[in-house]
Amino acid sequence: NNKLGWLIRNITDDPFVRTVARMARSKSGQQYFPFLDEIVKGRLTIDYIDSIQEDSLLYYRLLVKTQIGYTARMLDHDTAFAYRELSDKLQRRAIDIYINTINGLHEIDNPAIRFRIIQPLSAEELYYLAVSSDGLIYTSSFVKGVYPLMMKKINNRPDSLLLAVNFDKYRKFIKMTAGYNTLSNFLAAFPDNADAKILMKAFVGYLEKSDGLEDGVDVADSYASIAESARPIADEMLHNVQLNYARNLAQNNRRGMAIYNILHKLFLSADSTSGIDLTKELGIPPVYEVPYQSLVNDSGRIIMQVFFYGEKSDIEIFRGFVSMFSNKNWKVTGNAQWVCITSLKGKPVSIYANRALPQETGEDEKAQKALDEYLEKNKLYPTITIHRGHSYTAPYTIEQMFPSSKIVFLGSCGGYHLIHDVLTKAPDAHIIASKQIGMTAVNRPFFQLLTEKVRNGNNVEWIPFWREFKTTANVEGFEDYIPPYKNLGALFIKAYNIAIGKETDNQ
Repeated sequence: NNKLGWLIRNITDDPFVRTVARMARSKSGQQYFPFLDEIVKGRLTIDYIDSIQEDSLLYYRLLVKTQIGYTARMLDHDTAFAYRELSDKLQRRAIDIYINTINGLHEIDNPAIRFRIIQPLSAEELYYLAVSSDGLIYTSSFVKGVYPLMMKKINNRPDSLLLAVNFDKYRKFIKMTAGYNTLSNFLAAFPDNADAKILMKAFVGYLEKSDGLEDGVDVADSYASIAESARPIADEMLHNVQLNYARNLAQNNRRGMAIYNILHKLFLSADSTSGIDLTKELGIPPVYEVPYQSLVNDSGRIIMQVFFYGEKSDIEIFRGFVSMFSNKNWKVTGNAQWVCITSLKGKPVSIYANRALPQETGEDEKAQKALDEYLEKNKLYPTITIHRGHSYTAPYTIEQMFPSSKIVFLGSCGGYHLIHDVLTKAPDAHIIASKQIGMTAVNRPFFQLLTEKVRNGNNVEWIPFWREFKTTANVEGFEDYIPPYKNLGALFIKAYNIAIGKETDNQ
């Protein structure tokens, strides 16, 4: 609101400046801005956006249509104004209007009620719901709602769907179908099996040309799921990674060599007989195994720390937790603020847990602090950290946890979204977390199995561990718990940064 602003607002012979100035004067400018390029080129009017912006369905539909058009232009090396802003707006609308609604109705058994809001959407619009909500959409929302309805609306022709969206974010979608165990179904629906193979070859190919590392992360994250459910596809992925590494080696493309060398080593390490030492090869800890010796301290003892909070439900869970150790293998001692559970048979293990004292008076926080100070003073550094509380208390656990943690279990709702925060605090941690609801029926069997493994001096081998875990916690919601070996994307980024850093140092 000064002379320069007045001059800019009064430019009339430049459609771009004129359009931006009009948006700036409007209270709805943020609703218009994602469509800036279409408005400037005369293919869309502000008046039309005004007419639909209060209608959630029509506004979302316009976002998807514009996204598909912008993607087609990018394939022709023509990037639209405000392309990123459009994608961001589309993602927020998909999550806020649709995904949060169907996730929030997860306890409703009637699909006609739970998924009513997504029924009017086209296959393309459902596709963008999926790829916009990676990490947020519940398993049941995807498997029972978005995915089958999308396939129905595209007449079970996934090839037509990918063509319709110009293959936008297709790596993200393949990763999601792999994670939700629907990839085999998706690929089997291709009329020509050769096309499905071409798609999976493209999925792995030319990652060095992608902006950033997101596509590489999607490929890394997908492998463990594919190896479990579709071994032939996993074998083909590994072969294609080798071919792409050789191509980049021949071209002396150092970025491509780094990406494919990391993927190759990560994929090989899924086979325990391969003898791949990821620490030696990539500078990262093992992915599929936590050796027993890496968990013990200098005196040969494993220290575990469990964080409890003080809501009424937490107090009951704490009582159940302590009762798990009312047997001849363990001894429970403690004071007014915390307990120590010590193994009497097998290997030396000490489990420290603060008492779930009343939250409203801050007693739980004081108990956690007292336990932290005791552990620090006595140099009892935990290598296993367990969070037992609601999602809003998980950040407090991460803030207090020791960097020495090698296994971190987030037994709260949506703990999966905090993986980056955990790795910032404890870079070598293997993380177990839920995408959906944290459940005692899953949390308790996990802790029982883990404590028995370490008490018996066993290495924690995640793939067989997870199979055994599933037999004891096979309840609805178990599939939303993500094992460490399916969090390869975070390790891929870490290994890539190490590789690029070493290359820079050598130069």
